[in-house]
Amino acid sequence: MPAWHIRPWFSRVLAVVLAATAPLAHADASTLWAPDAADRHRLVLLADEAGLAVPLNHWPLPRDGVVRALDALPSALPPALDDARGALRRALAAQEHARLSLIVRTPHEALSGFAADARPGRVELRAAPWRAGGAVLQVGARIDRQDGEWRLRADDSVLAVEALGVQLQAWSHRAWWGPGWQSSLLLGHNAPPLPGAGVQRASTVASDHPWLAWMGPWSAEVFVARLDRAGGAYLMGNRITLRPWPALEIGLGRTAQWGAHGRPRSLRSFVRTLLGESTNVIDPALAPQDPANGLAGIDLRLRCPAGLRCAAYMQWIGEDEAGWAPSKFLALAGLESWSADGRHRVLAEWAHTACRGAPGQTPVSGCAYRHHAYPEGYTHDRRWLGAGAGPDSKLLTLGWLDAQRDLSLRLHAGTIGSRVGRRSALTGDPQHAGHVVGAGGHRSVRWGAATLRGELDWMRIRAADGERTEARIGFEATWTFAPTP
Repeated sequence: MPAWHIRPWFSRVLAVVLAATAPLAHADASTLWAPDAADRHRLVLLADEAGLAVPLNHWPLPRDGVVRALDALPSALPPALDDARGALRRALAAQEHARLSLIVRTPHEALSGFAADARPGRVELRAAPWRAGGAVLQVGARIDRQDGEWRLRADDSVLAVEALGVQLQAWSHRAWWGPGWQSSLLLGHNAPPLPGAGVQRASTVASDHPWLAWMGPWSAEVFVARLDRAGGAYLMGNRITLRPWPALEIGLGRTAQWGAHGRPRSLRSFVRTLLGESTNVIDPALAPQDPANGLAGIDLRLRCPAGLRCAAYMQWIGEDEAGWAPSKFLALAGLESWSADGRHRVLAEWAHTACRGAPGQTPVSGCAYRHHAYPEGYTHDRRWLGAGAGPDSKLLTLGWLDAQRDLSLRLHAGTIGSRVGRRSALTGDPQHAGHVVGAGGHRSVRWGAATLRGELDWMRIRAADGERTEARIGFEATWTFAPTP
C-alpha cells in the first residue's frame, strides 16, 4: 500500500532550525542515553513538577545534555523530586562505565513496551567511553542466537563528534519516538538496534536565539540507518520535539524506507526521499519512480491543569496523503497519573494500528506497515519497527509502575490483526491473529555490583486455527564496572 509523504517543508524547516541554533550552542560530544521505565518516570516527574528542560518523548538523547538539564534544576527540591534527581544522576553516571549483561529468556513473543526487550537471550558487553580530540567512542557488542544461527552485533555503540551545537554521530541503538508507554507507532522497542548515522542537537534546553526561544526545551534529529533482512533497504528518519509551554510537548516525526533491491538508489532518489518529494505516489503508473515508503505524523502530551497530577497524550501517524496532508492515520491515546510521593505511575493506553484507525473512521486492513515495493513491510530483522502488536491491531493496556522498587505490571486486551512482534506477510494470519488478553511484569533488585531483573509475560490469542498461548519467562543480570576510588 502507498504511504503518505511529508511535504518538503518539514525537512527543510528542520534543517533551518538546526542551522539557526548551531552558532548559539556548545556542548562536548557525549554518548547517547535512554532511560529504563523507572528512570523515564523520574524524568517525567521532574519535568512536570520542577520544570526539567528535557524532551520526554524522543530517545535516546545525548547523555551530557540530560546531565546539564538536571544540574540546572534548583539545588533545593522537595524530597520526592530530589530523590528522583539523585537516581537519575546515578543512572547517567553508570553510562560512563563498562557493563556486562547476561540475558536468559524463553523463546516466546510478548507485548513488550517502552524499554522492554522482545529479543531472545544473549550476552552484551559495553566498554567505557573513550574521548580524544573532542570525539567520544563507546563500543558495545552483543552475541545471540536467532533463527538457528549465532550473530554478533555492535549494539549500544556510538561514535560522536560535536560541531557548533550538534552531534555528528554513528551508532547502533533502539529509538523510541512518541509519548506512549506500551506502544510507539513510528519507532518503538520491538525491533533490534538499528545501525545508522546522523545529526542530533547536543543540548535539550531552550535556545537563546530570538527565532527559537518560543520552542522551549527541544531536540531534533536526522538519521539514516540500515535495515536488516529487508531487501537491502535503508531507513531515513527526522524528528523535532519541543515544549513551547510547560504543560505541552509536541513531536513531529517522519521515517522512510529507501533503496531496497530493485528500487532507485541514485543520489537524486536519496535526496528526493530525504526531502519528501514525490514519495509514495498513488498512481500505479508512477510506482516505479516512487523513491520510498514513508510514515509521518504528530504526537502530543498535555499535562492536566490546576496542579492535578495527570496528563493526556496522543500520537497520530499517517500512512497516506490527501490534499498535501497526512491521512489514513494509525492512532494512539493515553492517560497517566502519578502519586504525590513520586513513587507510583498508573496509565491507560489505547492503540489502533490500522489505517484510518482514528476514532470515527472505518479501518482499512492490509495497509499499515505495508508497501508494494517492500515485501518485508516496515520491519528490521523481521520485527515490526513501530508498535509491537503489529499492524491492524487494537490494544488496550492498563499499567502500574513502582519506581522505587523497579516493579511494574501491565494488563492487555484487544485484537491482533497480523502477528505480535515478528513480521507476518498475512493480514489476519490464521495462526497468530485474533482476540488477545495478556499480562506482564518485571521486578529488579540490586545485589552488590549487579542488578538482577526477572520478568514474566503471558498472552492468549484466539486465532482462526485455534487458541494460542505465549508464556515468556526471562532473567537478566547486569554488572557495572566502576573504577575503585
